[in-house]
Amino acid sequence: MQSPKVLVRDYMHPVTHFFKQDTSIEEIVKTLTKNRIAGGPVVDADRKLVGFVTEQDCIKQMLNDTYYCDSHDVARDIMRKNPLSVKPNDDVLHIAEDMLKKLPKIYPVVEDEKIVGMITRADILKALSVAQKEICSIKH
Repeated sequence: MQSPKVLVRDYMHPVTHFFKQDTSIEEIVKTLTKNRIAGGPVVDADRKLVGFVTEQDCIKQMLNDTYYCDSHDVARDIMRKNPLSVKPNDDVLHIAEDMLKKLPKIYPVVEDEKIVGMITRADILKALSVAQKEICSIKH
C-alpha cells in the first residue's frame, strides 16, 4: 500500500515580503528582522523569481563590508541566483528528505515561473506530523 501524497500546496503559506533586485541590503535586513523571517524571494516586475536572500547572505555581506569598508548596496549583489524552489503539487516527504541534506531551510513555491508561496522547515514539520498520524492509522 502506498502512502498518501502530502502536497506542498496544503502546507505552504503566502509570501508576505518580496524584494526587488534594487532593494537595499539595509531595507532587506530591516524587513527580515522586523518580521522574524529567515529570507525572502527577489522577484522581477512580473513576480517571477530571480533570486533569494537569506539572513545568512546578509550577515556574510555585512561582515565583509565591515572588514573591508566596502559596500554592496542591493539585493542583486548578494542574492542567490537560480534558487532551489518547489511546486505546489510536489510531495512534502521528498522535500523533507532534501532538507536532511542541509539544503535550504525555506523554499519559494513557484507555479508558471511566478512565486505563489513559501514553505519552511516548520511547515514541513507540521506536514510530517499530520502525515505520520494518517499513515500510522492506516497501517494499524
